[in-house]
Formats: sequence, C-alpha cells, structure tokens
Amino acid sequence: MWSRSVSLVLCVLISGCVSYYTTFKDGWIAFSGSCYLFRAQAMPFTEAVHFCQQHEHSNLVHVDDDIENSFLKDRMRLYKDAGWWMGLTDEDIEGVWQWFDTDERPTFTDFKPGDGGDHNNEDCATFDPVCDYNWVDTSCSDRIFVLCEASGHEYGAAIVG
Repeated sequence: MWSRSVSLVLCVLISGCVSYYTTFKDGWIAFSGSCYLFRAQAMPFTEAVHFCQQHEHSNLVHVDDDIENSFLKDRMRLYKDAGWWMGLTDEDIEGVWQWFDTDERPTFTDFKPGDGGDHNNEDCATFDPVCDYNWVDTSCSDRIFVLCEASGHEYGAAIVG
C-alpha cells in the first residue's frame, strides 16, 4: 500500500468556474489528466511492460498528440542521452504500429524520417535522444529506460470569489 502523501499538481484547465487538478503518488509527474513515471533503469521491452503493470497498474506510455509528445520530450531532455520505451509495437505486422496493451493503432506518431517502416527485427518504438527524441523502431530486446503512464485522479474545485 502506498503512502498517503500525494503530489498535488494544478493543471491550469479552467472551464467556467471550475478548475481541475490531477493527483498521483509521489515520484510521478502529472500532465493533462495522466501521470508519468520516468524510470532511469534500462531493461528490455517485455520487462518494461511488467515493470509498469507492477507500478500503479500503469502501461508503457501512449502518446496521443503533439502537446503530450512535446511535454514528454522536454522531460526526457533533463536525463541527457537516454532512450525511453513507449508502448508501441509492430510485432504482428511489420510497419503496422499498434499500442501493445490495447491493439489500437496510434492517432499520432513522431517517427524520425525514414524510420517506423519495414525494419526486420525492430518491432518496438522508442524515443531516441540522437534525433531529439523523435521515435525510432528498435529491437524489443534492447535495454532502454522505462516511461510508464497511468490515468491521474482528476478533481474539480469550484472557484468561490
């Protein structure tokens, strides 16, 4: 059971007279309704999947849009020259990417030009520091840092003024 101490992050999302904030366990970073755990520990893709599942029943990160992608890249730059797993694979059909835990196709991608296509034995996607954290496909057995994502706990608070 995790400690009752919870990080409180105010997400400046104001709709009418209600503001929203996201909370999650210490060590996680909240952004736009999700919480992220950057684990600077290298492991293969399958181990990374299990690691996330054991931490708040999260998954390897799903990137839904350019705003989320930019936020994540900014955080990754703080770690200097480290690649990060995401939950995207093309193990079933080469060049057809889908999220590992849902089998859904991504609505947004940021592959480095010339990457993300037909590369045998490179079935998992990572954020690559060599190309400013654009996505590349790599071998799932490579040892890469882990980036988990979980749904945050959003709360609304009426603004009384």
